[in-house]
Amino acid sequence: MKTLKALFVDRTWLGSLFRISLLITLLTIPVWYSHQVVYIDGTSMTPTYTDGQWTLMRRSRSLDDSWTPKRFDVIVVWSDKLKMKLIKRVIGLSGETLEIRNGKIYIDNVRLYDPYGKGDIVYRDFIDIETDKSWLKEYQNISPVIIADDCVWVIGDSREDSFFGHFPISNIRGKIVLD
Repeated sequence: MKTLKALFVDRTWLGSLFRISLLITLLTIPVWYSHQVVYIDGTSMTPTYTDGQWTLMRRSRSLDDSWTPKRFDVIVVWSDKLKMKLIKRVIGLSGETLEIRNGKIYIDNVRLYDPYGKGDIVYRDFIDIETDKSWLKEYQNISPVIIADDCVWVIGDSREDSFFGHFPISNIRGKIVLD
C-alpha cells in the first residue's frame, strides 16, 4: 500500500516519472487506435511522397461509417496478390468506366485532369482482382473497363513506375491524412 501511495501521491522522482508515463499512455491510446504512422517504401508516390518518408494514416476503423473513398484520396490498400500494403491515389470510383489511351487516364471518356500524377503510364504490374492475375508488360493503352461495385482503381503519382489496378474498398486499411 505504501508503494502505491509513493507512485500516485508522494512527490518523489519515481512517483513523478510514473505519473507522467501514465498520463502519456492514457493520452496516446486513443490516437494510436485511430491513427498509424506509415513508412513510405518506394518511389511510386513521388513527387508527393519520397522513399523513406514517414506519414500519418487514419485507420479505416476510425473513419465514419458512411466514408467512401473520393477521387484523389491517398489510401493504404492491402494487396492480396502481393501480400503487402500499398500507398496509392484513388483515381477511378465504382461504376465509372476507366481507359488508358497513350499513357493518359480517361474516366467516362473524359481525360482526367490530375494535378498529382507525373508522367504517362508506361508499364507496370497490372493486378486484376477478378482473375487474380498480374503481369508485367508495356502499357500505353488499356481498353475501357467498368470499375466494379465496391471497388476503386488506384495508381501511384509516379505514373511511369507504379502498380495500378482495381482493389475492393474492403481492402482499404486507411487514408493518409498528413502530407
